[in-house]
Amino acid sequence: MRTLNEAFETFRRASRSLEHRYRLLEKKIERLNQELSEKNRLMERTRRLAAMGEMAAKIAHEIRNPLASIEIFASILVRELEGSDKKRLALSISKGVKRLDNLLTNMLVFARAPKPALARIDVRDVIEEVVQMVSSSLDEPVRIRCEYRRDTVIMADESLLRQVVHNLLINAVDSVRGKNGEIEIITERATNGRDALRLMIRDNGDGIPEDVMDRIFDPFFTTKQRGTGLGLCIVDSIVKSHRGKVWVESAVGRGTTFYVEIPSSIDKEVEG
Repeated sequence: MRTLNEAFETFRRASRSLEHRYRLLEKKIERLNQELSEKNRLMERTRRLAAMGEMAAKIAHEIRNPLASIEIFASILVRELEGSDKKRLALSISKGVKRLDNLLTNMLVFARAPKPALARIDVRDVIEEVVQMVSSSLDEPVRIRCEYRRDTVIMADESLLRQVVHNLLINAVDSVRGKNGEIEIITERATNGRDALRLMIRDNGDGIPEDVMDRIFDPFFTTKQRGTGLGLCIVDSIVKSHRGKVWVESAVGRGTTFYVEIPSSIDKEVEG
């Protein structure tokens, strides 16, 4: 009799243990189903975003074709109207086209993750070209000073790096508008032991409030009345595609400095 009771007790314990394990298994299955559902939702969202990005890229390309023609005709008008009061109208057209072209470029880079085509380039040449282009489109004078320390040659994608400098410079110009603005662009070798070039773009503008500092590289985030909020996001994406890094230091009322570090030599991971 005692043996039978012990057997029943053993059976009950085994049943309770099995029931407990079954409930645990049910909860695990439920959790896995939820995770699978969330992953499916994210995959569907990624698929839709990819389709939207592809569509945006095609639209941007279609807009760029007539935009290029407008820019050519506007440049001809500027030359033809030299000495005329109407020259400023042609210049306004040219400036507007350049702003639209930069917007479309940002959209294209955002829609398709940048893949650098590395080549040996002189960053100084890129900076000088961008400074000249931006300066010619300004409605008010902004002092832009460039300082190049040591060698400025690296392996990088020239067109992508030009977009980085352009976006950061436009950002600095917007910060100093109407404030007797001054902007410094400085290049030097990295001081942290890396074989990299460091680019600094410093302005004496309003600075960035601390409560938004963590969001400035987020897509579509902007504190400006105009703009898409893609500029700094594009900068971050391009720099990371070069295995570099970007960061910012800012103080409200005192100005902002953006730092960009790009490795000097070819990175096999980027090439592949």
